[in-house]
Amino acid sequence: MNRFAKEACTTPEAFGEGNGQVETARPVLLVVSFGTSYNENRDLTIGAVEQAIEKAYPQYEIRRAFTSQIILDILKERDQLEIDNVKQAMERLIADGVRDVVIQPTHVMPGIEYDGVIAQIGAYRECFHSMKVGRPLLVEDRDYDTLIAALAEETAPYNTSDTAMVFMGHGTEHAANATYPKLQQKLIQAGFHNFFIGTVEAEPTVEDVLADVRKTDAKKVVLLPLMVVAGDHAHNDMAGDAEDTWKAVFANAGYETQCVLKGLGQYPAVQQMFVDHVADALAGEHLPQPEKVDEVPTEVILPAQIADGTYKITVDSSSSMFHVVKCTLKVENGTMTAAMTMSGDGYGKVYMGTAQEAAQAPETEHICPETGKQQEVVFTVPVAALNQEIPCAAWSVHKEIWYDRVLVFRSSAISGQRA
Repeated sequence: MNRFAKEACTTPEAFGEGNGQVETARPVLLVVSFGTSYNENRDLTIGAVEQAIEKAYPQYEIRRAFTSQIILDILKERDQLEIDNVKQAMERLIADGVRDVVIQPTHVMPGIEYDGVIAQIGAYRECFHSMKVGRPLLVEDRDYDTLIAALAEETAPYNTSDTAMVFMGHGTEHAANATYPKLQQKLIQAGFHNFFIGTVEAEPTVEDVLADVRKTDAKKVVLLPLMVVAGDHAHNDMAGDAEDTWKAVFANAGYETQCVLKGLGQYPAVQQMFVDHVADALAGEHLPQPEKVDEVPTEVILPAQIADGTYKITVDSSSSMFHVVKCTLKVENGTMTAAMTMSGDGYGKVYMGTAQEAAQAPETEHICPETGKQQEVVFTVPVAALNQEIPCAAWSVHKEIWYDRVLVFRSSAISGQRA
């Protein structure tokens, strides 16, 4: 359990003792979403899912949390709209004396974002009498079957004999990317041979989908997001006017192309899926209680304390958007550098310091990525110490702005190899 959770759970104020909150605090249903900076579509998708859950479970107070810190920062700066991240939401539950909570993610699959939610809430498990967690959209076979029926219903107005229905998913380096080919296979098994699934940041790529569409007699392509929200990817990567958008790729290939900017969260059947997942969580089915997170080593370790060599280590990041999938630490002559392989290509450069410092620093001090195997994005950065919070600014390619991140390079993997 992290320090805050441990302290919060051992104080009378944690559960409102002495102020009557124990008797009156309603159980809470915390709906956790990735988030979006598109205000109107947020109401139509995430908001609609929350409303469906609230209607089905009026005895619960519905609360919201987003996992994307980038989006939370944008909303706060641009709209003065403050929404909790997962940690803030959990701490608010404790402070309000809530004893029973159901956490329902709205992520499409149990990938990086979902894993982050499970890890974070696990630290607070002992703070509640009851903590139950619903599964994301696609986990069990029946989830796929229900979604396929929803896709068929929603696309019926466009689904003609000469039309290819192309859905753009996000894609991930996580093993959960297998969700997309599994959905494709199930679509084929269900007879939807003109339905195609691709991703914007992984595989299948838009080129893969184009190759499959070319094997059909389709003359028209309808593009739709396979994401809960029709946000930045849907508007820019799918339906934008740049030369490399999905719309342009299919149009340049000779297809009449139509874009439908409608997120899955707008589908009534998908809203009902999340309602049903809450019911399963309340019944204690399908998903275990979140596991406790491991204690993070607290001893700060300097380069001189580690034998020269190369080590595989893990890196904690303050933002799930700045996710390090693997890291190689090199120790040599009293200095350390870390080669961090990122989960995507959304960041074009980093700076070991704050965002403000990065903006003022000369370009020569910015660290650009190396291109690793299979086009991996790898940043090699200096590391002053292990098990210590280190500021790192990251330059967003899409937003063209520096964001503050905090990294902790962990010593767990090299505990037996100290100098």
